[in-house]
Amino acid sequence: MLQGLPFSEDFSIFALPGMLTSWRAPTYESVLIFSSFLIFLGIGSHIVPGKYVKGQPLIYDQTKRLTYKINGLNLFFCLIGFFFFGSYYMKWFEPTLVYDHFGPIFTTVNIFATLLTITLFITGITSGRGKREGNLIHDLFLGVELNPRFAGLDLKFFALRPALMGWIMVNFSLAAQEYKVYGSLSTGMILYQIFTFIYAFDYFYFEECMLSTWDIIAENWGFMLIWGDLVWICFMFAVQPWFLLYNRIHLTPIQMIIISTIFAIGFAVFRISNSQKHQFKTNPKSLIWGKKPETIGGKLLVSGFWGILRKPNYLGDWIVAFSFSFPCLFNTPIVYLYPIYLVVLNSHRQWRDHQKCSKKYGELWKEYCRRVPYVVLPGLI
Repeated sequence: MLQGLPFSEDFSIFALPGMLTSWRAPTYESVLIFSSFLIFLGIGSHIVPGKYVKGQPLIYDQTKRLTYKINGLNLFFCLIGFFFFGSYYMKWFEPTLVYDHFGPIFTTVNIFATLLTITLFITGITSGRGKREGNLIHDLFLGVELNPRFAGLDLKFFALRPALMGWIMVNFSLAAQEYKVYGSLSTGMILYQIFTFIYAFDYFYFEECMLSTWDIIAENWGFMLIWGDLVWICFMFAVQPWFLLYNRIHLTPIQMIIISTIFAIGFAVFRISNSQKHQFKTNPKSLIWGKKPETIGGKLLVSGFWGILRKPNYLGDWIVAFSFSFPCLFNTPIVYLYPIYLVVLNSHRQWRDHQKCSKKYGELWKEYCRRVPYVVLPGLI
């Protein structure tokens, strides 16, 4: 007979693996699991079929563009295929592998992110590719090099693969643990797994669009992004399935329809607005909503969603993020850690973006702000 999980129903931050209680010393198994995962993705990034595309002009040399191999979606399915084939068919490992070694893996990845930050700081400065811009803490946190490369890979672009694919592997492992214990998945867990899989699939399907984002174009790769990719996304985004593992939520059909509708609306705004921005950057003459795109000074787009809000992609992303937590209902604020974090992160990023655009575009930016007065919520903000 299946036994229930031996956890308290009082789900608090102190009972949340991956945050405070999962700090365990690295083990041979945790190092092997994480290193094998990175090697699999690193080799796969080279050998899995994909197309080569040019990135945006480099901010420090507008005559140069880096070349990227866009094969994330194919690699994503290779990883998923390996996970199910290796665990369920070949029995090489348990599908609950990440759950079983979660604490040591979590610590291992944190140590790796810290060592990688220090290594890139040293190699960036000694090679002359990096540039100091502040004190030591500032430069370690924000990084000194824009596009560090290793083994033929742009590390900043590559890191989003272990980030999002790792997140999905954590999700799958937690779902496998629930199924192992109870013999079924709760409707809350099912909905969460569907939403997050769609989100990751969408990223890799439109992976090329990432090349026109601020992170890739202008952000140095330091601890903020390294830890954010490898630790925060992989582990902290998975608060909801931990809660659903402890407290199974069986949603009613009406609840599932409402939550799914909210997710679909947010996803549509997020995907369409991002596509419009990428389309304008790569081909400024492409039609948006069937019309020639309107701009201010030929540089600032005011068509489509970008004629309604300055950051419509943020609004869509926020709605999607809250949709990940809605299957947990409103039992604890801990499950809303990710969407709250995203709101804070994007708000700060929007402020930074506003400051930089004000300097870069001058009067054009003032005109743009008059034309599109709201940032993320029409009529409010």
